[in-house]
Amino acid sequence: MRLQSAAVLVIAIVPVVAAAQQFLPNFGPPVDPNTRFEVAAIKAFDEASSGQVLMRMTPAKFESSVPVGALLRQALQKPDYQIVGAPGWMDTQRYSITAKPPEGAPPTAISVLLVNLLKDRFQLATHLETREQPIYHLVLARADGRLGPDLKATSAECQATLAERIAAATASAGRGAPPPLPPMPGPNDPVPCGFVRIPPGLVAGSGRTLAELARGTLSDLIGRPVIDKTGLTGMYDFTLKYSPELGRVAGPLGFLSPGVPPAPIDPDAPSLFTALQEQFGLKLENARGPVEVVVIDRFEKPTLD
Repeated sequence: MRLQSAAVLVIAIVPVVAAAQQFLPNFGPPVDPNTRFEVAAIKAFDEASSGQVLMRMTPAKFESSVPVGALLRQALQKPDYQIVGAPGWMDTQRYSITAKPPEGAPPTAISVLLVNLLKDRFQLATHLETREQPIYHLVLARADGRLGPDLKATSAECQATLAERIAAATASAGRGAPPPLPPMPGPNDPVPCGFVRIPPGLVAGSGRTLAELARGTLSDLIGRPVIDKTGLTGMYDFTLKYSPELGRVAGPLGFLSPGVPPAPIDPDAPSLFTALQEQFGLKLENARGPVEVVVIDRFEKPTLD
């Protein structure tokens, strides 16, 4: 899940993660890789502060109080299993960061802006490699191809809704305008068409392909690339209940906010691997394959303002 929006980027760390569908095309011209914040201030984070942990960018201001690791993941657009050599302090060290984006910078510039901020202030240096690594293949668990009770074909109505949203987003992209985003659901609302909700111990979604489930959600939860090999190309609604690794959530942040307790864990819930077989009729098979990784050559704590 990439952390982009049409007008305002906001990440508030909460125990429930609701992810908008990822069908929206890129819009506007490519972002200049040298795009930088006009000014940036990095100060010590007040550990006594009870304020919300967030990362937010508006046209006039960028603010962050998330651990440095969240900034790095958003900058690199890579999950943990594709980042090699990152320092252990990045998921505990937090700073209060404020910066001014250049005038007219689109929301899609956030990753470029963060990369250059980390290069300039954290001395970030990286290089790309392709390494043979362990991966998983997502395959059908039953010889007859029968799916589990909690993995069902998406309704024709939801599929039509998604097609309309794709058409609207494509039309907006053709005009160079931000694509329209559907309203985000509340944490206790039913999962709307095209969304995924991923609190610890639960993956619930509607109008998603198994390739998206494998690539986006399962890969994050397991910490290893998952490749869809089911051969199923349709859209599905699903609810997966499992016993999670304590404190780990899916998505680009990969952690729970300090001060936010994890959701209660059902001691009788199955492991993620068992849940996939029992509830979805799918299973994960060990494999090896080429994985592109970002190697961190240098990453240091900044000099504070």
